[in-house]
Amino acid sequence: MTRRKKDNAQKLLEKDALIQQALDGLKNGIYQSERHAARELKIPASTLNHRINGRSSHSKIHEDTQALTPPEEAELVRWITQLTITGYSPTHALLRSMAETIRKGRVLQSNDSDYKDPLGTDWVRRFLLRHPQLKSVVGHRIDAVRIKDASKEVLERWFNAFEQTVKQYQIIKENIYNFDESGFSIGQIQATRVIINSRIRQKYQVNPGRQEWVSAIECICADGSSISPLIIFKGENLSKQWIPADIHSDWKLACNTKGWTSNQHGLEWLRHCFEPSTREKANGKPRLLICDGHASHVTGDFIAYCMYHNIVLLLLPPHTSHLTQPLDVAVFGPLKRYMAMELQELIQTEISRLQKAEWLGAYVRARARAFSTTNNCSGFSGAGLVPFRQSKVLRRVASSPTPPPRSATPETRTPFENPDLTSSPVDITLFREANLELTRVVDAQQPLSTPARQHVHRLAKATERLFARQSITEKEKDALRSVVGARKMRESGKRGVLKTKHVLTKAEIYSQVRRAEEATQARKKPTANSSIDPSLIAPPTRQKFSEGCESTYHVFGEWIGNEE
Repeated sequence: MTRRKKDNAQKLLEKDALIQQALDGLKNGIYQSERHAARELKIPASTLNHRINGRSSHSKIHEDTQALTPPEEAELVRWITQLTITGYSPTHALLRSMAETIRKGRVLQSNDSDYKDPLGTDWVRRFLLRHPQLKSVVGHRIDAVRIKDASKEVLERWFNAFEQTVKQYQIIKENIYNFDESGFSIGQIQATRVIINSRIRQKYQVNPGRQEWVSAIECICADGSSISPLIIFKGENLSKQWIPADIHSDWKLACNTKGWTSNQHGLEWLRHCFEPSTREKANGKPRLLICDGHASHVTGDFIAYCMYHNIVLLLLPPHTSHLTQPLDVAVFGPLKRYMAMELQELIQTEISRLQKAEWLGAYVRARARAFSTTNNCSGFSGAGLVPFRQSKVLRRVASSPTPPPRSATPETRTPFENPDLTSSPVDITLFREANLELTRVVDAQQPLSTPARQHVHRLAKATERLFARQSITEKEKDALRSVVGARKMRESGKRGVLKTKHVLTKAEIYSQVRRAEEATQARKKPTANSSIDPSLIAPPTRQKFSEGCESTYHVFGEWIGNEE
């Protein structure tokens, strides 16, 4: 498949983005001069000079020809930013749909009958070029509870607890550890980049498929070192055939019927892996062990052992390990990528099943690359722990918007000249004062000063953004109302179970529903000649739950008939 050539509009938008980057760099001191910025970003110095001297950008000149106005696009940027913070970033299709909603809403409000054509096929791409802060990426799935629970307030309490613990016990960097378990499915690997023949539209990567689970308990230190892991296989007893020849002699192996960690495995790892491996380096000083709140980490025996051996146990806040756990931040990700690379060579041989020894051999090689000093230190640094910089994490989570502080404004200024009028979010009190002053000037038929004219432009842009925000809110409300309405419809109606068949067509289901309803009516008003087949009706029985509720049954996701 050949790559599409860039059109002139895209080239100009990319050029505008580079020039804006140069202007921002000059303002922030990144570039020493115009020539320096032009040379670094590979843009004409004369063009940059013209822009500095007031010449409008290409996108500014063509704003009148855009499908959405600048205020409407600004509102879309705000919407995308909010969704990004909450973890529900929109797709290209959703962005296009929302833009069409804003556009149609504006046209209907103005009674414009000229609206015919939808947005162009390249509108999303050009919209992203006009707003360099937006970027199209491949999203990573994460549980919703992780986004909701990882609030700024929760993380601030965690960092305060960590800082106080380190100061209280005078724990040095060499004695700060983080441990966690990671699960792997033998036979299942992470997708990687591969080389294909573009003429053959085939992108599949074959793997043997999920076979069984294996867990690895790992631990790293803030000084960049790590201790030997504990590998837990699925099985009744350990077998010599599972152990490859190149495995390190100090690695620990275990097994259970699931391949998961348990309370006993957590305690055994603490006794036979962590404490002996870190005892000499600690030299009697306290060791800090950071872990999540998994059940195997917080048992009475586990905590008692830590207290007896001068190990300070510090638990991470729930559902925040993707931000605060060093292993998750910078080690486990590379580990799984390296595992995919190592196993890919085996899978290329078209084997139908991976053996435990083959998997463990690949893990030995992948771990040597992933658990490097650089990655281990990066994990603690990225989690904001060592060195202690909590801002690294706090700036990545959403916080409640606070109104900007009101600047001291000289009494000689009019309400139109207050610089806080351009803040984001806008100070509604100041905005209302300026509106009242504008109304007074217009009512008195006084000439508009330059600040008043500028406020008129602000009002116009604010109105457009409000209309766009209303369109966005209406579309989101309609989508939510549709989901809630569908759920109510499914939950309404009569409840029951269909007899005689387990596999039915839609027509048969509705036919039996009708016959069951007729049978119900017939029982209420018995007649001499009933045409209802009694075999379709189950004898009336009622089963009570402990709360006193009647039992109900689902058939193909619908509520059908009366409960029988």
